[in-house]
Amino acid sequence: MSDKRLTIKKRLHIIKHRLRGNKMAPAFSALHTFLFTPDETTHSGGHIRSADDLKRTMNMVIMALIPVLLFSFFNTGYQHYAAIDAASGMPRVLSLWDNFLTWENFWLGFKLVMPLVIVSYGVGLLVEFIFAIIKGHEVEEGYLVTGMLVPLILPVDTPLWMLAVAVVFGVVIGKEVFGGTGMNILNPALTIRAFLFFAYPTWMSGDKVWVHGAVERTGT
Repeated sequence: MSDKRLTIKKRLHIIKHRLRGNKMAPAFSALHTFLFTPDETTHSGGHIRSADDLKRTMNMVIMALIPVLLFSFFNTGYQHYAAIDAASGMPRVLSLWDNFLTWENFWLGFKLVMPLVIVSYGVGLLVEFIFAIIKGHEVEEGYLVTGMLVPLILPVDTPLWMLAVAVVFGVVIGKEVFGGTGMNILNPALTIRAFLFFAYPTWMSGDKVWVHGAVERTGT
């Protein structure tokens, strides 16, 4: 078959095989198998031949977390504006369509939560890629879910630099030192949360830290 007629998937398979033994092979393989089904199957023994793998299982968990992420957008905005109303002496009653599922709530929550998601994934996957290249193994899929969980369990006003430091600590100490996904005795997401709680307790504890701007407005 002419190279001009090869599909993108086939071209990526060819590049993957050419990179075998190369230090960048794990990094390329991670991106490749994220987009396409691997072209490798077992050749002997009583195995069920399936395209499913751990990465696709993790992707299903991420899809299940998408509604939770969307709820966090609306709830972040709602809690912020509800706190403002309460401070002005006008406590609001929750109404699904009037003051919860509104564009203002969604947009404020999006602007506050998405940077946490981006930093969580960016720093965490960077650490994963570095360890994969150094140790010469495939990039592990465990952080795909951890990267989504972390922003959902942290206060909305957590500084991004603080999150980045905690993610590095959580991935390295919570997982990589034990050998990676499946061999760690600590949950990376909870390790990140615990690190932040003990390292920066004033940012993590109390009822006000969960409402955007509440700490600044009350001065406590």
